[in-house]
Amino acid sequence: METATHPPAAPAAAQAGAAAQAAADTSGLDREVLLAGLEMMVRIRSFEDRVQREFARGEMPGFVHTYHGAEAVAAGVCAHLSEDDLITSTHRGHGHCIAKGCDLEAMVAELYGRETGLCAGRGGSMHIADFSRGMLGANAIVGGGIALATGAALAADTLGDGRVAVAFFGDGAANQGVLHESLNLAAIWRLPVVYVCENNGWAESTPAGYATSVVDVSSRAVAYGIVGVTVAGDDFEAVYTAACDAVYRARAGEGPTLLEAKVARIRGHYIGDPQQYRPRAERQEARRRDPVARLVEQLGTEAAPGRDAVASEIDAAFERGPRGAWPDPGTVERDVYAPAASQRAPVAAPPADREITFLEAVHEALRAAMAANDSVVVLGEDISGGGGLGGPHEGAMGGTFGATRGLLEAFGPQRVRDTPISEAGFVGAATGAALAGLRPVVDLMWASFAPLCFDQIFNQAAKMRYMFGGQTAVPLVLRMAVGAGLRAAGQHSDTLYTAFAGMPGLKVVAPSTPADAKGLLLRAIADDNPVVFLEHMGLYRTTGPVAAAPYEVALGAAACVRPGDDVSLVAVGECTLRALDAAEQLAGEGVSAEVIDVRSIAPLDAETICASVARTGRAVVVEESPRRCGLAAEIAAVISENTFAALSHPVARVTAANSPVP
Repeated sequence: METATHPPAAPAAAQAGAAAQAAADTSGLDREVLLAGLEMMVRIRSFEDRVQREFARGEMPGFVHTYHGAEAVAAGVCAHLSEDDLITSTHRGHGHCIAKGCDLEAMVAELYGRETGLCAGRGGSMHIADFSRGMLGANAIVGGGIALATGAALAADTLGDGRVAVAFFGDGAANQGVLHESLNLAAIWRLPVVYVCENNGWAESTPAGYATSVVDVSSRAVAYGIVGVTVAGDDFEAVYTAACDAVYRARAGEGPTLLEAKVARIRGHYIGDPQQYRPRAERQEARRRDPVARLVEQLGTEAAPGRDAVASEIDAAFERGPRGAWPDPGTVERDVYAPAASQRAPVAAPPADREITFLEAVHEALRAAMAANDSVVVLGEDISGGGGLGGPHEGAMGGTFGATRGLLEAFGPQRVRDTPISEAGFVGAATGAALAGLRPVVDLMWASFAPLCFDQIFNQAAKMRYMFGGQTAVPLVLRMAVGAGLRAAGQHSDTLYTAFAGMPGLKVVAPSTPADAKGLLLRAIADDNPVVFLEHMGLYRTTGPVAAAPYEVALGAAACVRPGDDVSLVAVGECTLRALDAAEQLAGEGVSAEVIDVRSIAPLDAETICASVARTGRAVVVEESPRRCGLAAEIAAVISENTFAALSHPVARVTAANSPVP
């Protein structure tokens, strides 16, 4: 198969051409390079052969998808990467792990679910990772690693550290929208990233010819003004050469490449796949396109280097790896959250010296965090406005409500980035950037837009620390406006409290005062976990006393904002103001109501809430989610479980109706 190149549109074509001309000529590779490539390919093949045999014994848990047939791709691409460079992988990720230098024994231990595994037995085959080697994780979500690698490249570009990111994915993922969002982001920001499509012709049981109308996935690069190249994935020399150009181009600051390697799927989609959907002739042809056999034949059968050493290495890994201890069930909740922020006391607030609005408090927190830490970046739709126009137009928007106005001028376009309308792409990129050294703050506009990127929030950001055995932190803040009251109707008025709070790994806060908005946001940015920061639109113009100096309010701490003796009003967000109004009215009727501002939805401060209810004997939970399965129901359950004996009446709930907001 000849290499097919799809050049980008000008002016990117000229830039890419300059990089390609400057790159080292790799045609007719040195024999030592080929031998090294073959050794890596043999290591991968031998490992996967052994996995296939051991899995059949029934002692390896989970699902396993082997890398047979694509060995030349992992070996050819990773040969150009340093230990500091970053990759993301797929559910078929063993080959990428090995080519990036991961320890085989720890890999085997992970496949067997042992505590001594790379991910402490929490990830298994489909979620294997080694951050010490720049391997940011296999991903069981098809296309799940693409935006993460884009974000890793964003971090490298922002920090200027010379790293390159590579996203490996299959032809099935090429039809995921997040790929196209990511290609566009990488193109407009000229990020140092290589997208490697391992096209084996099958998306599980669906042939590529049915799933897409184009012959070459790489031809899609033209639409984004980047270089697209297709090579024979069973030809190590072709992959190595194309990868050399792509990595050089990325490292030279000349943007991304979409590199497609057409490989043969020698085995089934998973171990044990009967493959009844594949014609026999096609399966036989796939076996004839064996990349290991091809390179052995090219070099001579006696040339396969280190076979005995590789065999011994793999035997030792499979001998020792499964002997590791099983994880202690008592540690099942370990590594759901990074502990660092909770171990450091918040910066106490000095006396408030003026009154400002809630919106101004949010702005002050963003500005203070960015001034204190160069790794804090802000990105999202319209956070500046007038992108690239310069003059008075660029930066004039400053976010839908103006919270980010002035940040572009203060901190520059590397740290304040307007994004296209690509929620999955830029939230995924922010997550990847958090894995690679930045502390992104994302403006998602409205919570109603968050479902567009639920995969990035729920399957990626929330789970990564846990799935990867605590290897990484995910310091990410997702700001979004919530709530009804502006007559914006159903698609601009959601709260989504329970959606976020029910996901282990996320922290969720909802301030009700300007002082808390500033302190909680500064604490959220300092936290090493993904924090969903919910700003009620009805609060933006409210005012209150706020200290000018930076300070923090602890996450996970409710506040008693009005003491009382007869009933506890437990309120969330803007409903705290309504609860205070109700308490004032009740006081006129001789009822002393205590008001608890929840502030932190996850983690929930059950201690403060229950202590109040235990004293008053009555509880009313006030929040504006729909009643069914809402946050109020969870808080009511917590109160009932912990203070049942003290309750004189059942816990009452005041919520929105079970309908979208009209």
